[in-house]
Amino acid sequence: MGLVWMGLLVACVTGTLAENIAFGRTCIQSSTLYGQANNYGAGLAVDGRATTDARSTPQTCAHTRNETDPTWTVNLKTSRPEKIQHIRLYLRDDLQERNNGMQVLVGSQMCYNWSSTEHPPPIAYVTCRQPLTGTTVTIRIPGSLKFLTLCEVQIFVCSDGWFSEDCDKQCRCLSSTEICDKISGHCSSGCFPGYHGTDCQTACADGSFGSNCSSQCGHCLDGDICDKTHGTCRGGCAAGWMYGTCLQACPDGAYGINCASQCGNCLDGVSCDKTTGTCSRGCASGWINDDTCLQREGCNWGIPVAATLAVLLIFTVIGGTIYIRRLMNQLESLKTKMSEGHYVNLDERTKVPATESTYEHIDNAAPYYNTVDHVQDEI
Repeated sequence: MGLVWMGLLVACVTGTLAENIAFGRTCIQSSTLYGQANNYGAGLAVDGRATTDARSTPQTCAHTRNETDPTWTVNLKTSRPEKIQHIRLYLRDDLQERNNGMQVLVGSQMCYNWSSTEHPPPIAYVTCRQPLTGTTVTIRIPGSLKFLTLCEVQIFVCSDGWFSEDCDKQCRCLSSTEICDKISGHCSSGCFPGYHGTDCQTACADGSFGSNCSSQCGHCLDGDICDKTHGTCRGGCAAGWMYGTCLQACPDGAYGINCASQCGNCLDGVSCDKTTGTCSRGCASGWINDDTCLQREGCNWGIPVAATLAVLLIFTVIGGTIYIRRLMNQLESLKTKMSEGHYVNLDERTKVPATESTYEHIDNAAPYYNTVDHVQDEI
């Protein structure tokens, strides 16, 4: 019980899980002390000022006259009847025996009561013996010549969308507009896809998804488990399957991952296996029976030709490399000779010894005479 109320206290502070539906609501009481509504009126019990000091100023406690069966009632004015189970009362910390036999009712149903010889503590955490549905809460003390003093009354229910004793479980209803039962979590529209159970809190088992977990996962890649809400395979589909849920096989003529590969030429036009691409009945005429039926008969010379071309290319590369190395060696040799001073005179290299001898012989011979002129002189 203490843990439940601790949870409610935290929720009340944060304002996210539970709410006090009594705050600021319309209240009435059977009488008002001295007829002074400003000091002792019924509304002071829901003004948000929680105290156990009935003499505090300004006055913040509702107070009846001394009468028979004094009664105080709050109208919750909710859009729909709430299931009420948790109520917190701030009573005066003196004259506590006045509260002997106090009763708390939801509508006309008894939520909780003390015996005629017992009274609640100054701060009373009340849990109805069972959740009760109603739009009013009434507090009374049966008997004659009784006073009723209430300094603050807080009535807690789970905020819309939450349920359980501590209001710490979130509703998971199929209809987005439905508010689940704030005690049990039950949804009249059914559970949100991916969940099942009376409170819609149990996730679907691996391999199933959707409303009431009634759908089976598709063929996810590497055997992955699909999303339990909408059934998609986050890692993609296994070979032969397509689309997000991987429940649709590849169309005829396609196979593999994402159905991206095209079937070969299977016998009688039958579609290939949509996972592996193989032709189970063999290949059509003119195609090599290699499972996929993608290679024509008589076209297998392509491999030797390709191998021959590859060998020729290798030899060409090797020969070119050797030739380039030789040129580089010759160039290095020439650079070495030039650096050592071995210069060559072009005239010496082109000089012809035979020509030099002829020139010397002419210089030493007798003078040359034109033959015709010589004959004329003799005549």
